[in-house]
Amino acid sequence: MLYLPKLVRKNLRQAFLLLVGLSMAFGLQAQGQTESKNTSTSGNWSIQKCIDYAIEHNIDIKQSALTIKTNEYNVRQSKLARYPSVNASASQGLNFGRSINPITNEFINTRTLTNNFSIDASVTLWNGNKLQNTVKRDLNTISVSKMDLKASTNTVSLNIATSYLDVLLNQELLVAARKQVASTKEQLERTEKLFKAGSVAENEVINLRATLSNDELQVVNAENNVNLAKLRLMQLMNLPTAENPNFTVENIDVENLVAQPHNETPQQIFDIAKGSQPIIKSAELSVMNSDVSIRIAKSDQYPSLTLAAGIVTRYSDAGVLTPETGEVVNIPVGFVDGTNQVVLTPRNVREERPYTFGQQLNDNLSQYVSLRLSIPIFNGGQVKRNIATSIIQKRQAELTLQNRKNQLRQDIEQAYSNAKAAHNTYDARVKALQSQQLAFEIAQKRFNAGAMNSVDYNIAKINRDRAQSDMIRAKYDYLFRTEVLNFYMDKPLDFK
Repeated sequence: MLYLPKLVRKNLRQAFLLLVGLSMAFGLQAQGQTESKNTSTSGNWSIQKCIDYAIEHNIDIKQSALTIKTNEYNVRQSKLARYPSVNASASQGLNFGRSINPITNEFINTRTLTNNFSIDASVTLWNGNKLQNTVKRDLNTISVSKMDLKASTNTVSLNIATSYLDVLLNQELLVAARKQVASTKEQLERTEKLFKAGSVAENEVINLRATLSNDELQVVNAENNVNLAKLRLMQLMNLPTAENPNFTVENIDVENLVAQPHNETPQQIFDIAKGSQPIIKSAELSVMNSDVSIRIAKSDQYPSLTLAAGIVTRYSDAGVLTPETGEVVNIPVGFVDGTNQVVLTPRNVREERPYTFGQQLNDNLSQYVSLRLSIPIFNGGQVKRNIATSIIQKRQAELTLQNRKNQLRQDIEQAYSNAKAAHNTYDARVKALQSQQLAFEIAQKRFNAGAMNSVDYNIAKINRDRAQSDMIRAKYDYLFRTEVLNFYMDKPLDFK
């Protein structure tokens, strides 16, 4: 065994304990996150929990949210368009052969390297309020997108509520089917005792066994319907079925809900709906937006005034400095006629020096400011076409709004009629079940007393079972119809 100093062994032991502690901490954290994640999708699901999960995981809603973000960026850009735009540019060129010296403006015949630099700024002072109206239009577009998002959310919520009620309906039908099996088993046991006592014939027992088999088949069918209803609900929610095999929904107080009266008239519901439904608000905002679009199109008829300013400088490697040295020399320029005397002229002596990069940029620096007035005279009829198109689009938006209001009114009238019919059907089904239940109880007593055969008993039982199933379906149908009316009145789909 290797010998380690005491201090080294102590440090290694502390490091080991630290690593173990960190591993346990991260493990517990990961386990907690996993348990938290599992907990968030476990247990009974309320209607609100289902709606919230569906909205959070719906692809169409996510796309609508991204559309809103895109429109927000458009608003930001249209607001910034009112401010000056500033740009800088730099270029470099290499010239060969005969060219003009950018410093002296003289012709030269050599290779030259040039650089040009500039910073330009411009701002639109007025263009018929086009920039301001563009901001208004883009802001309205955001509002339209938000209304479209709310409309998508409402559609998802209503679909989830419908599917949720379908699960509860099939669960209640399953409970009724199981009670029917229990009732048939109890009757079969009683009939078997009577058969052993010689009070009834064997065919009565056989008929009840067949009835029991049929009731058990109805339970299997009801269980399948419950599973299918849950599957449809989970798929609407985008909830993976493999990760949630024990998915269950919370029960609601159906009896209390169906007992609540609806006293609003179709006109009252429509008055509420046209002020709260997002599809109506979206169409109204679109009409407002079309007005702004007309003003934007008309702004192209007016002159636009633009202010521009900039700084420009340049450099050339052909540039040289020729300062005077202070020395004067006489240079012959000709002869005097007849004497041939030389004519001299004094000239200052100059010395060539390098013209540095920084000196040229500073010496060649120039600034400019300009105002540009653009007056539209003729542009191929494009402005008139844009104005006419905007007016047509406004008319289309107004017709879309009117069509949506008409459709909403018709949908409410239909929903009101459906709810009223569903209520009448439910009342009739309740009375029918009461009558069939009473008839079945009488038939059961007569059958036990030997005054009725199993065929007539089964007929009474089948009638009672069918009446019970019809009553349950009518109850949930009426509940759904009333929730649709609540939806149009902008009430939450919480079944409370």
